[in-house]
Amino acid sequence: MNEVLHIALSANERYMPGAMVAAAGVAVYAKPETTLHFHLFTEQVKEETYEFFAKTLVRLHPKTEVTRHECDENILKDLPYWAGSRMAAVRCHYATLMPSVDWCLYLDCDVLYLASVEEHFSYCDESVYACVVQEECAKTRKQEIDWIKDNCGIVVDEPNYFNSGVVLFNLARMRRNGIPLRLANFFREHQEVPSPDQDALNAILANEVRVIPDKFNRLQIFLDDKKLYERPVIHYVSGNPWIRKLGVVSNGRFRLWHAFADKYITGVKGASVRKCFAFHERVIKIVCYRILSMPVLGRLVATLFQWLGIIKDADEWYFCQIANDCSINSIDNAI
Repeated sequence: MNEVLHIALSANERYMPGAMVAAAGVAVYAKPETTLHFHLFTEQVKEETYEFFAKTLVRLHPKTEVTRHECDENILKDLPYWAGSRMAAVRCHYATLMPSVDWCLYLDCDVLYLASVEEHFSYCDESVYACVVQEECAKTRKQEIDWIKDNCGIVVDEPNYFNSGVVLFNLARMRRNGIPLRLANFFREHQEVPSPDQDALNAILANEVRVIPDKFNRLQIFLDDKKLYERPVIHYVSGNPWIRKLGVVSNGRFRLWHAFADKYITGVKGASVRKCFAFHERVIKIVCYRILSMPVLGRLVATLFQWLGIIKDADEWYFCQIANDCSINSIDNAI
């Protein structure tokens, strides 16, 4: 394991609030003696936004270094769009963009990192390309494995199919074996891949990964009080908490993200939610959440939304909004 721990994130201006919180979690819970080196890959991020990012991380953890990598069209060329941006797929180039880094922890911007980064890096294994967490949603796992098999002729063992939102990459091994070029070729050959970067990584790194405890990439829809006490890495797959129109601001799992931002970044209670959502939006979301929390009425509303064409799957949407909410006490204890 390297003496300096390298952490990488990719973001445009829209995703910088998420990148700030994700990186801050690493900084807050790292040991004081650990040196952290954050690599921020950006596209059209304002200088003042980046400066705030860097200064905040140094404030939270003095032994912190931050390197900005500006991505131009030469890097972004042929990369697929995901949620309106190509930045998520930039990680496929990390091995060549960080030629002197052997191991690097990648974090999606929709992550709240409450775990120990030192423990995370303790799973480094030179015999694999990455240390990963199995995709927690069984339905997604099966669909993507079937797609890779049918379209690429590659069989990924189900236990090894991983969620790509949090990955500890063995960049040295990836460079030695030409993985960046193979990933680039994958994107050129498979334009209709359902989950671009995730399926590409699973197909190219097929089964040569180490599956580590799922607390290092806990999907927010499966989070409850018991799992929160494990101090997990929370992955907000059902809506980015900082983006207007997404998320449910009264839901405990989303309040947790904003509470962390207030404690360590804004320094003002309630500031994060007020910044992200207008007053009328907060009221509407809280009222809707209370209705959805009622077992019978909530399911009727979800079914109505599906009938109106607002959502595709009433059961899945209802589960993502309501399942396994976290209490206020558990939130306070977590951060």
